This record gives sequence, C-alpha cells and structure tokens, in this order.
Amino acid sequence: LSRREFLRISSLIGAGTIVAACAPTPATPTEPGEPTAPAEPTEPTAEPAEQPTEPVAPTGFAESPLLADMGLPPVEGRLPVNPPVIEPWEEVGEYGGTWRQLNQRDDFANEALQFYEQLLRFSMYDYATVPNVAESWEVSEDGLTFTFHLLEGIKWSDGEPLTSEDILFGVNDVYGNADLYQAYPTWLRAGEERPTVTASDDYTVSFEFPQPPAFFERHMGRATRHVIRPKHYLEQFHAEYADEADLNAKVSAAGFSSWTELFLNRVDYNFNEEIPVIFAWKRESTQTDGATYVRNPYYWKVDTQGNQLPYIDQVQVQKVASTEVAQLAQFSGENDLTLFVVGQFPRDTMVLLENEEVGGYHVIQAPIGEPNVLCMGVNLTHQDPVLKEIFNDRRFRFALSHAINREDIRQLIYLGQPQEIRQVAPLPVSPYYSEAAAYSHVEFDLDQANAYLDEMGLTEKNADGIRLRPDGQPIEIVIETHSFRDDFLEIAELISGWWTSIGIAATSKGVEGTLFTTRMQSGELDCGITFAGPGIYTPISPSRQIPSEPNSIWAPLWGLWYASGGASGEEPPEEVQQQLALYDELSATVDQSRQVELWNQIMEINAENLYQWGICDRAAVPVPVTNRFHNVPEEGWDCDWDAGNIGTTHPEQYFIRE
Repeated sequence: LSRREFLRISSLIGAGTIVAACAPTPATPTEPGEPTAPAEPTEPTAEPAEQPTEPVAPTGFAESPLLADMGLPPVEGRLPVNPPVIEPWEEVGEYGGTWRQLNQRDDFANEALQFYEQLLRFSMYDYATVPNVAESWEVSEDGLTFTFHLLEGIKWSDGEPLTSEDILFGVNDVYGNADLYQAYPTWLRAGEERPTVTASDDYTVSFEFPQPPAFFERHMGRATRHVIRPKHYLEQFHAEYADEADLNAKVSAAGFSSWTELFLNRVDYNFNEEIPVIFAWKRESTQTDGATYVRNPYYWKVDTQGNQLPYIDQVQVQKVASTEVAQLAQFSGENDLTLFVVGQFPRDTMVLLENEEVGGYHVIQAPIGEPNVLCMGVNLTHQDPVLKEIFNDRRFRFALSHAINREDIRQLIYLGQPQEIRQVAPLPVSPYYSEAAAYSHVEFDLDQANAYLDEMGLTEKNADGIRLRPDGQPIEIVIETHSFRDDFLEIAELISGWWTSIGIAATSKGVEGTLFTTRMQSGELDCGITFAGPGIYTPISPSRQIPSEPNSIWAPLWGLWYASGGASGEEPPEEVQQQLALYDELSATVDQSRQVELWNQIMEINAENLYQWGICDRAAVPVPVTNRFHNVPEEGWDCDWDAGNIGTTHPEQYFIRE
C-alpha cells in the first residue's frame, strides 16, 4: 500500500449524510478582505498529500436561499473582516439537503468528529498546526509566551461577537475554577505549572508559561480542547458572574443541586441545544432516537466564489441499536456518511462491498492511527483492598496477559487483517516507538500464566477450580466495556473463558458509554476495555500508558491524584510517580530528541510492570459513502478523535447532488 493510497483511503471517515437537493449558488456583492494566509506548517504527523495553491479571494459574498427570509443582517455583516476561504475539493457546491447519519451513542456526540472549530486546526495536507479561529500566532524567543491574533468579526450562532473574552472565560473561569474542575487540565500545563492567560485587546490573547510547553500548539488544534466558550451566554450560570438569587432559581428550576451541576450541563453542547456555537451546524432538537442540527447562519467561512458555507442545510442523526441495524439502514439508502457505526472491521468490509450497488454507495478503506485495537487493564486503584493487592502484583498482570490468545482474536474477530500482535505502545512509525513495551508478555502461554499465579501463592482453589483470594473468597473479575463496540464485547467474552481456565473466574458485560465512563473514572471497574489512544504523537495524550488523567482505565484514582496536583484521588507507588515526574519534564521540553529519551524511560517502566494490555494493531475502517455525496476528499484524513477525524477535510464544503 503506497503512502498516497494510505492517505487516500484514510479520507472518508466522518460523519454524515445528505438528502435532498440543491439550489443555485447566488453571488453578488460587497468587497471581501483578503483570505487568511496559512501559517508555516509545524510538526507534521504524516507525509503530506499534494497541497493546492492558495485559494483566490472571492469578489463577493452570497448565502443559502434558506436564510433569505429569516430577517438576518446581510451576509457580509455576518462574516468576519477576512473570512477564511475554503477551496472545494472537486467543485463549488450547491446549497441544500440533509446529511443523514447513524449513531449508537445516547448523547449523539458527533461534534468532535465533524464540527471541528478550535483556536487552531490540523491541515488535511500535512497535518501541521495551522490557523483557524486564530488567523495567526507567534511564539516568544524563549518559548514561554504564545500570542494568538483572532479573526476579527467571527460571530457566535446567536449573532454575538467572538472576542478574547471568550477565551479568557474558557480558560480562567471554566478550567481554572476549582468548583467546576477538581483538576486543571494537564494539556493546559507545562509540567505542573499553569499558564497566565491575558488579553491586550478584543482580538489578541497571550498564554504565558513558566516553562516551555511541549505540545501546546498541537493541543490548540485538537477537537476536544475547548478553550473558546461563549461568555455572554454562560456567565448567567456561573457563580462568579450571576446574581446569587437568580442563579439559585435557575439551579432549582433545572432540577440540579448546585450551580456547578447546572453549569456543566449548560456548557456541554452535546446536551444543551441553547448554547451558541461557531460550528457550521448547531443542534436544534434532540429526541430519544436521534438529533437534528441546522445550519449556523453566522458561520464564518466561505468558498472561492464567496458563498457562505456550509452548503448542506441540515444534519439528521438517527440512533440505531447495533452495527447490524446500521448496515441494514445503509443497504436501504438511509445513511449517507457515518464513521464507525456502519462497520469497523474486515468482516464488515466484506458485507459492505457486497452491497455497494444495491445501497447506492461506495466503500473507502480508512486507516486509523490508534496503536492497538484496544486498551485493557485491571483497576490498580480498586475499592476492594484484597483485589487491589492482587492486581498490584505485576505477576498477576503478567499471568493474565499470557492467558490471552491474541492470534485467535486476530483471526476470529479481525479475520487476520491487522499486521502484528502487540501491546498498547506507540506505533513503529512514531518517534516515540518502544519495542520493549510493544512486545512485553504478549505470548499465549497458559503454563506460564499458571506459574506466575502459583508463584504469588494463589494455589488454593474451590470445587470449581477457581483460585482463592487470601481472604478465602474466589477471585472474580468482571470485564466491562462499551456496549456499542461489538468487537470489544466479543473479545471480552473470549478472554473471560481463557482467564477462567487458569482459575480466575471472569465474566464480561457491555455498559452504555456515559455510565461506563462514570464507573471507570470513579474506580468502580474490576477490569475495563476501551480505546487505545493516539499511536504516533502518544505523549500528547498519554493516559493509556501513564495515569495522567482520571480516564486512565487501569488507575483512574492515580490519574486524578496527578491531574489535581495531589489534592484528590490516590497517591501512586514510587515507580509510577517516577513515570509522572519524567512526563512533567517531557511536557516542559520542546526538544524532540530529549522528549524521546524521557518517553523511552517511561516506557521501560511500563514494559517492566505491564500496567495495561493490547491485542494487535488496527486494520483499516470501512466507510460507505453515498454516491450523491460530493466534495469528499480522498486523501489527507487523520483518523483520530482528537484530530477531528473528518473535521480536517472541511465537511462544510461537502454537498449533495442527486
């Protein structure tokens, strides 16, 4: 597979669909400013696709006919002074239509995949960090101060201006409020130190760090790093701004017990339809079986002819119960473009390819940058002190890893498609690759597994052959995972059988996404299976390898301890604190060779202790795309949740033609 083919295949991943048709693209107008010039690329994550020449500035502006009778200000009054110009992938599109999607999640959280508008963003051509809401930025010579210059005139979906106040509020009043967040985000720190965030005017914001932050610019482009918040809307729910009596009344009326509960609900656009956004589409309504998004009349990007984007009027998300139901919808023409839900694995590819003609779609094979099909681990911060002691003996973790038949999983679940059996460690193409961590205790060897357990002294068994804990109770483990991932459920069931065969009574169950996250972060799981995180720039989001956040599936309370600076959670043992200290140094180091040295030390400790397990690397994801869907790039995708998945390909310029 050539690199260009890899990138081409990587393209179609994202969310979406479209129903209906078109309207002519109007044009007439007023004189726009020059488009924002792209910044110099930094730190590319993959070989570049072929980059086009810079778009030519349009000579006037136009809007969707749908907006003409809504009593809005003229389109040029709704756009920034210098609106970014998005060059359509194939051709200037046509307004109209509904993008039909499918989803298995209760929260219909698609925005991080398709509605991708952060301070910076990742280029689809070389995955460099480039301007977005910030039209430019500079870094001081000492690497401590990052100054961002915002596009002047961006408006929220309610027509209010976006200014530096929205960033100050998002950082200082949201993430920096200890009542809202127990722990200040690790991605907003350099080591253990927070930045000072200030604004010199309405469109200039500076982040000043006491140490150079290793990955700050890339974090500002990640889809889940929300530093921009609509202050004018959210301050009514914030104790530092709202009248106390009014706020208490709002809390009571909404059925919450505190202002913090109310605020965290109101700030989340996955649940709150009223919050203003800067995305191309805004959620209009939510039902138990779906959600509807409508075009944002104040969206701030245009095509090369000056047509305000997006082309598509509406996004309709339909909830489905399973992959099988999603595939039936695909075959009957009810889905246009959705990532993951219609199929993720080689067996899905076969079924989808067989039905291309009848379903009116074509399939693209999209590679994904995760280092493994999953990340799995027992909870080292378990609430049961006896289980906790057993889990924290690394020989127990070695035993359970040797009692996983990874080759059987590779063949049965993934049809032999992934390339190699490995643990959860950066991919070989990553500068942070660690061979020792990738292959630690991956061999299927039940004799070795039993030997480790016997060496621990777990030799007593009950009548069913289950080993007994020191307190005389049988060792029982429940493996929990996301209910919407069929492969995770099947793998958990297989592993339960192998573990039971060595005397560990294991069962498995699927849990709905929000509940799974809650149980994981509160330390209630025995053992969990989740996603494997980034496979190339792994240190940017290292919670699978080290407990840097409460979402570290194998040690959530250690993660909370680290993220909160020791104020909450549980203090980890010495070797884990050594890893976290190394990571503090790494996150305040901009020299990549030194970063690699520090990361290798972290991974050596990981290899010696085997805190988590993997199975094998990931195969390409099959993505069916309706044949009426246009301007979908065939290269330049970055299949990573935090990179926006399809967001890098500018879904706002997709359009439908029947």
